[in-house]
Amino acid sequence: MKRKAYLRNRSFTSQGRVGASELLIKKLIKKSKKEIRNMSVQVTKEDFLQYKRVQESGEFNMFDPSARMMTTLSKEQWVHIMQSYESLNNAWGKENDKPEE
Repeated sequence: MKRKAYLRNRSFTSQGRVGASELLIKKLIKKSKKEIRNMSVQVTKEDFLQYKRVQESGEFNMFDPSARMMTTLSKEQWVHIMQSYESLNNAWGKENDKPEE
């Protein structure tokens, strides 16, 4: 008898359906904050070229925080460059990849 009452009351706690929707809302808020943060990050051509210099040196894994320490970039700029690398490289990096004649 006690077990049935426990199971019946359990559905009204935050462990039940309400908890799942709260978790979904928290995830959406976190995702929105992340997108807003990425929209506000400004990366210039000089910033991207600093990133490329460290990358081309071959001394660091680009996920290693010590690689970022070799530049003046903020953590947000660094992450933004890593996430948008292909588009930034197409815009600013390809001209530096051409072999000199």
